[in-house]
Amino acid sequence: MTTGIGILPPDPLFCFKENMGNVHALCFPERNPDYCDLLLAGTEKGDVYFWDLESNRLQHKQKMGESIQALHAIEYDIITQEKNGLVKLWSIENNTGYKVQRSYQAYGGFCKSVLLEKQLILSQEKATVDIIDIDTFESIRKFVPDDNEKLGTAMCLEAFKIGGTTYLLVGYENGHLILYDYSTAQQCSQLRFKEFTTSVTFDPHSYRGVVANSSNALQVFKIDPECLEIVLQAELVLPNEGCQMVKFRPDHRLLMAGGWDGGLRIYSWRTLRTLVVLKEHKKQISDLQFSPNIVRYWDSKIFATGGADGTIALWNVYHSYTY
Repeated sequence: MTTGIGILPPDPLFCFKENMGNVHALCFPERNPDYCDLLLAGTEKGDVYFWDLESNRLQHKQKMGESIQALHAIEYDIITQEKNGLVKLWSIENNTGYKVQRSYQAYGGFCKSVLLEKQLILSQEKATVDIIDIDTFESIRKFVPDDNEKLGTAMCLEAFKIGGTTYLLVGYENGHLILYDYSTAQQCSQLRFKEFTTSVTFDPHSYRGVVANSSNALQVFKIDPECLEIVLQAELVLPNEGCQMVKFRPDHRLLMAGGWDGGLRIYSWRTLRTLVVLKEHKKQISDLQFSPNIVRYWDSKIFATGGADGTIALWNVYHSYTY
């Protein structure tokens, strides 16, 4: 009888390796209501790669700035956010490439912007957050914390609804997590977590969320739907320090955590039990995105991870059509 043989983690469906350098940002443009056929990747070099998901080949590559930290797509238009804070709206020109249509100067740094319908949420100076209108590229609202003296820079953003009201969570450099009412920009509550917050994700069905940081622990919290108080509930210990990205699968059944060690840890959200650790990346995982529709090549919805090792991996681990 053979003993001591563990079950190996599953392999990715496919890997894109094109000497891209550090891949900071990924985006699945939603151009067709029935399927996804394109994956965008923004890199430290400022290049954006257009990967054809019908053939798994490089379709197009274009220099679109310096150190692309976040990417968004609105039909055939693209929004890039650079480390220096410059945000650009790009449109196709003569079917040969993209040209800048509008730009906006934010504070910069590593905080990934969030696209909420026709509004873009951006980190700004002095711990503030700006909302800009996509049609005009002008600021329409600013979130100012009650006390911004020691918060540091906004490091992560998460927008969601509770009881029909939209809220915004902002994680700060010193570990504070602040909840704002999105429509009024008023601060609702706050709680200090471990320092150097890197990512936050929230499940509006259970009113629970997870904060990642530079420590060796993910911190699970809950927001009281009545008084909006933030309460720490539990910690998930990691084998190594540093987690760059936490995100729920869209059906909120699985929690995914991309570490500085390159491991992608997948947890059952109900039990908080580790289901598997995916180890394709050799360096930090920088972004994780889910395809909104089926990718026809794989006849499945998938998710993609990009990292500092210059690799993009495509996965359908624990796949479910319900999300």
